[in-house]
Amino acid sequence: MTWQRQMSEWMKRRNEGLVLLTKTYQMTNQVTVFVRRKLLPSIRRVRFRFSRNTMGGLTGHKGSIGIKISLYNETSIVFVDSHFVHDVVAYEKRIAQFHSNEVCCFPEDSEVKAIFWLGDLNFRVEKEPNQVMELIRSKNIHSLLDTDEQLKRAIRMKEAFVGFEEQAISFLPTYRFYVGTTEYDLKRTPSWCDRVLYKGSIISPVSYISNQEVLISDHLPVQAVFDIKIANLPITSWDILFEHLPTWYTTVPLIGRFQILNNYWTSRGSYLDWIGVYPSTIDDCTSPLRWVWIATCSEQVFENQRYIVCEFGLLQEGTYRLGYFSHYNNCLIGLSKSFKVIEQPTE
Repeated sequence: MTWQRQMSEWMKRRNEGLVLLTKTYQMTNQVTVFVRRKLLPSIRRVRFRFSRNTMGGLTGHKGSIGIKISLYNETSIVFVDSHFVHDVVAYEKRIAQFHSNEVCCFPEDSEVKAIFWLGDLNFRVEKEPNQVMELIRSKNIHSLLDTDEQLKRAIRMKEAFVGFEEQAISFLPTYRFYVGTTEYDLKRTPSWCDRVLYKGSIISPVSYISNQEVLISDHLPVQAVFDIKIANLPITSWDILFEHLPTWYTTVPLIGRFQILNNYWTSRGSYLDWIGVYPSTIDDCTSPLRWVWIATCSEQVFENQRYIVCEFGLLQEGTYRLGYFSHYNNCLIGLSKSFKVIEQPTE
């Protein structure tokens, strides 16, 4: 089972109303974004940017992924996930990588009000492993962060991440461990390679910890919690309005109808748009159970109203929804109410 599938299943079991809004990857790096289901109509557009730094920019094992989520109140939130160059002596290369990857923050967009930059930034502590272990045992890690930690120095000297902040670090270095344990591998100096930085006046930090229960890597993951104050988020209507579906039978191919509103097709429509059948919980917006291209749909006029008709095959018993995924917006712009599919009664 993939990491993304495991995360989705874990979120589903927690039953907190979170759905996978979007996901993307670059080589070995993947980003998944979950949102509360009730917020889906407030999301206007999702965009990606990529920056590659391996083999002269040919591949992206080292590099960054930027995701911009635009809301209907002219506010955008950006997440940048990075894997920077490794090795303690590669400080200048990491600084250069930051500047070349800064484009992933969408700096030209004035609607961006919050940026989170996270990942294996690979900045190191400039001390010998035994010296660091001595300070860890004496619970004196703050002296390392204040004087010998490269990322703190880069921010202090304004060499990188100007304007970004970081919550106070109270956890031990997150690298390097023997896989499956919390024992440091002292072939490398223990360092805080894994970080979460943020930028934006609407962000309020809540917590910042490492997770010592996930031991399948030589890194420990970190997790950060923030509050974001978003004012005047309007109540919006979907660009696609689905006709309510009655209870359907498993023996009848599913047929749905919808209308295109708000001049969507003229301004942003694409024949790469598609309509999907989802479980009613919509656990993953990007992965419907079945889907058809908008280009395969037909038109129908009923009582002077123009409808688009989409046809699917037979469905098993269950509760479903139909969703319209926009190629331009890169997100759902229409969602039907739940409907049931049942076995047809026998006479």
